[in-house]
Amino acid sequence: MGSIKQLYTKIKNRTVGSHELSSVYFKQVSATTIIKGVSVLISIIYVPIVLGFLDQTKYGIWVTLTTIVHWVRLADVGIAGGMRLKLSQAIAMNDYQNGRIHVSTTYGIIGGIFLFVLTVFYFINPYLSWQGILNTTLIPQSELVRLTSITVTFFVIGFVLQTVNMIYLSHGNSAAESLIHLIISVITLLLIWLASRLADKGNIILLATIVTGIPVLVYAVVSVYTYFYRFPHFRPSFKLVKIRGSRSLMVLSLQSFVSTLTYLIIYGSVPFVVAHLFSPDEVTIYNIAYSMFNLPIMLISLVVMPIKPLVTLAYAKGDYNWIRMMLEKLKKISLIFVAGIIVMILLNQFIYHIWIGDKVSIPFILSVSLGIFAIINVLQFSYSIVVLGTGKMIINIILSPVNIGLFITLSIVISRLLNNVIGVSLALSITCLIPLIVYPLWLKKVVPVH
Repeated sequence: MGSIKQLYTKIKNRTVGSHELSSVYFKQVSATTIIKGVSVLISIIYVPIVLGFLDQTKYGIWVTLTTIVHWVRLADVGIAGGMRLKLSQAIAMNDYQNGRIHVSTTYGIIGGIFLFVLTVFYFINPYLSWQGILNTTLIPQSELVRLTSITVTFFVIGFVLQTVNMIYLSHGNSAAESLIHLIISVITLLLIWLASRLADKGNIILLATIVTGIPVLVYAVVSVYTYFYRFPHFRPSFKLVKIRGSRSLMVLSLQSFVSTLTYLIIYGSVPFVVAHLFSPDEVTIYNIAYSMFNLPIMLISLVVMPIKPLVTLAYAKGDYNWIRMMLEKLKKISLIFVAGIIVMILLNQFIYHIWIGDKVSIPFILSVSLGIFAIINVLQFSYSIVVLGTGKMIINIILSPVNIGLFITLSIVISRLLNNVIGVSLALSITCLIPLIVYPLWLKKVVPVH
């Protein structure tokens, strides 16, 4: 055991140094890599199982629907992200009372907002033409109303409950959040596999119940454990909800909201755009290719994401040298991932054959265009996470309308010019170039060198 511990310490010191925050970061990355590695494997298995349980068209409908439902996240106006930043600052200053007020206020605002959202949704849902929205007549309107009612209800409840993740992220513990996601993924995959064996094929309502219902159950259990055993000093209370005194929280929340808004509109609109410019079948083709080239982005997030709460702590303490040191290390790691993506582009048809067999045919040119997008995304990922960690996100407010307008315009124009779904991926690549250029310049201003 002693030799293993010495080897661990030696690797840590050579890779990230001996700084206290570096030690926390290395520990989190080590744990998160193992957990997320299993999660990535599950996500790879998930696609062919769901594709086999439904079919190509219904799978495309399901992807489009869940993407639309995720837009509901916009209703929280970024309050959870703002809470994470404020709570990290409170922890750095050992101000637990204010930390508990931030937690309580966040739950109060989110709970109130989403109670209103659900009420409005239940009222208008029967009158929405879901067949027109999803561009399909395969599923009857009455069944789509039931499907959306189940999906939205469970999603909203789960979204409110997952605020508990911010408690762990505020402590720099990203491994806990990854573990929760892993538990949800394992249970979900197991139940979908059982459904594919025991239930009727194509039962999309059963799939929706499993996929959106399991997170509610898991987060409910995690919330009880967190607030009654792990961090009782941050347990939310109605008495501590301070709406009037939450100005600073709302300012940070607005900045976080802009980031979420941009992400959801750009990435969340892709299946919707593809479904309406082309068809649900093309959504399936695009989603499978995107899932493969999103893999290196998921993997680099294992390395990069744990640094965000630690950047918040370091920034609150004025430790700018550590932030810049870690950013330089992350940039070097990004180049390794770029090399891996190039290999994936060259071997993409072989990988598809091993992964999904002959169920769906993926054009080579689509893989190339998504590979380019993945390379650009990987290169800018480290910068964007550090910007989010500092809390100085005014640059996002400036860039957000530019990115959204550019993506929507380019995706429609290029797709129509080429009459091909690769127009969407090319629009994504061009849009991602902007933060890759701007973020490094911005960080020179907000993270000064002593």
